[in-house]
Amino acid sequence: MAVLALTAFSTNAQTLKSTTWKAYGVSFKAPAGFNVEDDSEEGYIISTPTYYITVQLLEGEGIQRSELSQELKNIATDDEVTNQSPVTTFELPQFYGAQLKGNCETEQCVYSYLLSKDGSSGFYVSITYTDKKDNTPEAILKSFTLEE
Repeated sequence: MAVLALTAFSTNAQTLKSTTWKAYGVSFKAPAGFNVEDDSEEGYIISTPTYYITVQLLEGEGIQRSELSQELKNIATDDEVTNQSPVTTFELPQFYGAQLKGNCETEQCVYSYLLSKDGSSGFYVSITYTDKKDNTPEAILKSFTLEE
């Protein structure tokens, strides 16, 4: 029984490699072997056959930490994300965050807003993937840092 559980867990194991959106000095760990589709001031998009990751600067006048959850829910609804989970908040060393999971057309997705603790910047992160039980998107999201 333990061997079966270990095998099931290891199928979702993914080697992660550090990457940086140079325009804004945002780094995170992404699945190894990714292709960079966009690395500009408009956004940072990378993909593998399993994952599609988009990072964009949050537009708007100074979004507040207290607004993250509602604003995230609004954008997910506008993007027609179905089967939305409740929004959960979290804290990273340099960011306050909010996230929700759901379905983006035929794939799973995680939407998140990250607000730097010093209030200098905010980011929208979207990760689409195929396996609902995959924990890699969570690991990607929790690895975000700002370069000093």
